[in-house]
Amino acid sequence: MNKNAKFIFVIGIGGSDLTSKAVWNALTAHKPEVEKKIFFLESPDSREYKEVTNFVKTKIKNLEDIALVVISKSGNTAETLESFHKIFDILSEKFGSPLNKRVLIISSPNSPLWKLAEEKEIEKIEWEGDIGGRFSAFTVAHTKVLSIAGLDSDVFVAGGKEMDEECNTEAENNPAQNLARKIFDNYKNGVDILDFFIFNSELEDLGKWCRQLIAESLGKENKKGEKVGITPMVSIGPTDLHSILQLNLGGPKNKFTLFIMSLKEISQSINESAYRDTIKTYLEAGLPFERYEIPEINERELGKFMAFMMKTTVELAKLLLVNPYDQPEVENYKNKLRN
Repeated sequence: MNKNAKFIFVIGIGGSDLTSKAVWNALTAHKPEVEKKIFFLESPDSREYKEVTNFVKTKIKNLEDIALVVISKSGNTAETLESFHKIFDILSEKFGSPLNKRVLIISSPNSPLWKLAEEKEIEKIEWEGDIGGRFSAFTVAHTKVLSIAGLDSDVFVAGGKEMDEECNTEAENNPAQNLARKIFDNYKNGVDILDFFIFNSELEDLGKWCRQLIAESLGKENKKGEKVGITPMVSIGPTDLHSILQLNLGGPKNKFTLFIMSLKEISQSINESAYRDTIKTYLEAGLPFERYEIPEINERELGKFMAFMMKTTVELAKLLLVNPYDQPEVENYKNKLRN
């Protein structure tokens, strides 16, 4: 599987595709010159299948332009298996059995998806170790997709390592520990909502990645038998200043806000003015917040931010006395869906 594919179909759900989706959209949204097209097919409905079918029939001429990547750690996720079969059939109808050579499966050895790859003689890559989906940003599950898409996955990983080193310092200089402590101190006082307030619309999926990371890692019963958790939400500025600002300023003071913005992308614009004014308004209102300003939206900075949020989440888990790596209720749901 190489970087020549023009049309990439990525099948996965949750942690299996949110990283690559967030990075791709952050770097390509609002850029009409980007020739590649990626379909992130998490749990398509009939309308989406019709759209894909029509696109394949009318827009794709050569088999070499296609890459189909299927990602599932368990290899048994119902939505992913169904999506794979349906998209594979849509593509096979036009290109036949040679399609197998344009497919890549990333899963655990001996999983149902892995065995399916063996049956169809499809290339497969082992999901690395015991790393769960939402903490898998720097594993092959995502770096392979970014590479096929023509992005610099090595620089993305290097950014993550750079932030890892920053967060391995003493507590007073550790940005992840410092943010986790601020969020937790407010949580103890009833501030149980974490709002990722993003002032670059191309980073919306990055906010959704954060949402899963916080919700699945922290929302559970802790070691004391207490039900704990921080509810994440994603707001996009300045648009959502016209939808939730009244609630934030006039309603209950139960939100900690992390403002996220790349000043380079929106400098000297109304968005930057709105950002500055919002910070000032939150200060005056005494609302708890912190800022994460991204110098430039590129692979390195996105890697740094994702590593920062994973480190912060682990630090929050320590304070909340929960295991950040399991998701018992999600597994129960998956079992019920399979049955």
